[in-house]
Amino acid sequence: MSSSLTQAQSVSRVNTNVRLKVAYKTPQSLVGEYTRSVGLGGVTLETRRSLPLGTRFTFELHAGGVPRPVEVLGEVIQVVPHEESQRFLLTVRYGVGEDRSALDAILQRIYSADERSGLRRFPRLPLYLRAVEAAPLSPGFVVRDISRGGVGLEVQAPSLPRQVKVGTPFLLEMDFREGPMMLHGEVVWTSTVPRKNSGTVAPGFGATFGRLRPDMQQRLEGLLSLATLPPVPWKARVSFGMEAVARMP
Repeated sequence: MSSSLTQAQSVSRVNTNVRLKVAYKTPQSLVGEYTRSVGLGGVTLETRRSLPLGTRFTFELHAGGVPRPVEVLGEVIQVVPHEESQRFLLTVRYGVGEDRSALDAILQRIYSADERSGLRRFPRLPLYLRAVEAAPLSPGFVVRDISRGGVGLEVQAPSLPRQVKVGTPFLLEMDFREGPMMLHGEVVWTSTVPRKNSGTVAPGFGATFGRLRPDMQQRLEGLLSLATLPPVPWKARVSFGMEAVARMP
């Protein structure tokens, strides 16, 4: 959400409450930013004036065509003066609002659009989640979307790692309070496309899930509805080949 605060349309302050309105072009971009921000657990903001510790924020996330905003709550937990610029760095801890109706509505809008298109068997949840591999010198990964049937990832490197090939066993792991979520399957496509307005490329790949155990399926369903979330900061791990096979549940 930090990168999107430049889009804030208005700010109002009453006592120790700050409300920020942030606009997104599509419901997908809103949910992607929501998952990134909530997954990080907080953000650092630069402001012209200090705010008291405990100041509460309400971030209103608006998307085109969606009547009600999704709200993310925040609280200032640290204030550090920046002497050179005469500004202040505020650390804001995030929390999820109790009213889920707007979030549920925007998720339903995304899933319904996927179903109407008929291009995919399972509707996808837009996601922005960093992942790592245990192998030495491995690049970083970003989980960009996930569904009941599989997952799409971007590789943060100029090219795909050599172990990422169609047919390679794959495992995605996340820690939930109820226990680990381990989603196993195999790589089914790879891609290298130019980044928008850039001369660099964005390697990526997709994997389908195999037959998941009931407890793993339940945790996946909780993530897809954003109802059962991992503790912050969200962390994910990916494995390939024999390493993935050895770790599969």
